[in-house]
Amino acid sequence: MYDYIGLSLITHFVYNSIEYLFHKIGHYKHNYNYIYKLHILHHKKYYPVNSLQSDTYRHNNEGSIAYIPPFSILIYLFYYTLPFTYFIFFSIQIGITIFINNYIHTNVHLKETWLDKYEWFLEIRQLHLTHHKKLYTNYSFGYDFTIDKLANTYLET
Repeated sequence: MYDYIGLSLITHFVYNSIEYLFHKIGHYKHNYNYIYKLHILHHKKYYPVNSLQSDTYRHNNEGSIAYIPPFSILIYLFYYTLPFTYFIFFSIQIGITIFINNYIHTNVHLKETWLDKYEWFLEIRQLHLTHHKKLYTNYSFGYDFTIDKLANTYLET
């Protein structure tokens, strides 16, 4: 039981670190950085500073195209380094976290959502919209900004 609680905490920290790193790479402009080329569409085409929210979520699956290849390599590495039961647990938890983070991120960019009645969501929205206004802050998605705080990229609203 305690093994799985520890693994859950480690998985959460590892996932959030990877997510932070990938998102930060998505803001590093370089000729060979395909993640930047895809991710910047989210910031400049779909949600520019003057239009951070809309009635429907605007996207073209650029996030999946950008992040699935490097993330797949990491999953492959974890498959060969973790005991199988830990790998399964790790994969399920990461899958759930990705779903939650994407759901929250989608709703952050909507003008109206059923999540608006929750104070925690309004705070997350403000933190993410701050990221769109100040691109080198608040790289974390979803609900945990611990890595931003550790990396000194956290900016309160």
